[in-house]
Amino acid sequence: MADRHKVLFLIPNLQQGGAERQILELATRLPARFEPVFCLFNDTIHYPEYLPAGEPRHVLGVNRMNRAGFRRLVDVIRAEKPQILQTYRDKTNFWGRLAARRAPVPIVVTSVRNRAIAPLHLVTERWLTRRTDKVLTNSEGVRRELVNFARVPPDKIQIVHNFINTDRFRPPTDDERAEARARWQIAGDETIFLCPGRIAFQKHQLGLLLALSILDKRGGLPSGARLLLAGRKRDRLYAALLAPWISWLGLEKRVRYLGSVSDMLSLYHAADVLVLPSLYEGLPNAVLEGHACGLPAVVSHAANIDRLVVDGDTGFEAPTCNHGRLADALGKMLALAPSDGRRMGARGRAHIVQQFSVERVLDEMVALYDRLLAEKGLS
Repeated sequence: MADRHKVLFLIPNLQQGGAERQILELATRLPARFEPVFCLFNDTIHYPEYLPAGEPRHVLGVNRMNRAGFRRLVDVIRAEKPQILQTYRDKTNFWGRLAARRAPVPIVVTSVRNRAIAPLHLVTERWLTRRTDKVLTNSEGVRRELVNFARVPPDKIQIVHNFINTDRFRPPTDDERAEARARWQIAGDETIFLCPGRIAFQKHQLGLLLALSILDKRGGLPSGARLLLAGRKRDRLYAALLAPWISWLGLEKRVRYLGSVSDMLSLYHAADVLVLPSLYEGLPNAVLEGHACGLPAVVSHAANIDRLVVDGDTGFEAPTCNHGRLADALGKMLALAPSDGRRMGARGRAHIVQQFSVERVLDEMVALYDRLLAEKGLS
C-alpha cells in the first residue's frame, strides 16, 4: 500500500515485561494503513510469537547506548523515513529524541511507562518535550510525576491506559484449572497467592514476605496457604536477599520462587489470589491480567492509583509499605469462602473488560496517530 504510514517503534529490548508486551500487542493490531517497524538496542526477545513477520528489522547491538550505537540509530531513522517515531521507556525516550534532532521525523511520540523516573530524564524531559508531539503515559501516577517533577506541560501529556486481551486472559474452565494446578504441582486443598513481577525493590516482594510472616504469627495463615513468586531477578542485591529472607522468616514451606515464567496464563489459572505490593507503579499489567482471569487481588495503594482494584468489591487495597495492613488484607482474603472469592474475581473481570478492552485502547491510539498526521498534513 503506497499510502501506508510507517511507525518506527524504538524500545531497548523485548524482554519479559508489561511495556514490552503492550508495544507488541499494539503493533500487531494496528490497521493496515500503518506499517510497524521495530528497532531494538539489543536482541533480547522474550515474546517471539507476538512479533510481526520480519521484525525486529533493526537491532543496534548495544546494551547501553554509545557513540556507535547512536550513529546506527540515526542511520536507521534516515533509512526508514518513518512518519511516526514512537519510543518506549526512559532510555529510548531520551536517545530517540536526540536522534530525531539529527534525522528529523514529522511526528515524535514518547511513552513513559513507569514511575520513579531517573534523575537524568527528570532534568532533560522538559527540554526534550519541546520537540515531542505527545508524551504518552498509561497511569495517572506517572502523569503527576511528569507534571510535578519533570515539569512537562500538562497539555503535552495524554493518558492511554494499557489494554488487555480478555479473550486470551479469561477465567479457566474446570479442566484448564485442574491441568494448570497439576503443572505447577499444587495440591487440591492449597490456596495460592500469586505475586508476578521482576524481583526488584519496586515490586516489594521482601515486604510481602514480611506481611505473610506477620499473618502467620497471628495464627491467620492456614496450613494450605502458599505464595508463588514469578519473575526474573532484576535487582541483583535485592534478589540475592530473597532466599535468606525467606529462610529467616521461616517461610521455606510457604513460598516458591519460580523464576522467569513465559506461560503466565497457566499460572493465573492455577492461582486463587493475585498479590502486588509495589512501592510504585505505572499501570501494572499483572493486575489487568489477573483480574481478567477472574482472580481477586490484594494490592498496595501505589499499585492501584488508577483503581484497577475496587477495594472491598474486587479485592483489597493496603497502604503502601504498611506490612501490618497488608497482612490484614491477606487475612481478609483468606477468610472469604471460596465462592465469595470467585464472585469477587468475577466482578474484577467485569471491571477490566469494561475499562481496558483492546478495542477501546486501540481506538484511542489510532485516533491519536490520525490526529497528529492530519495536523502535519500527512493524512
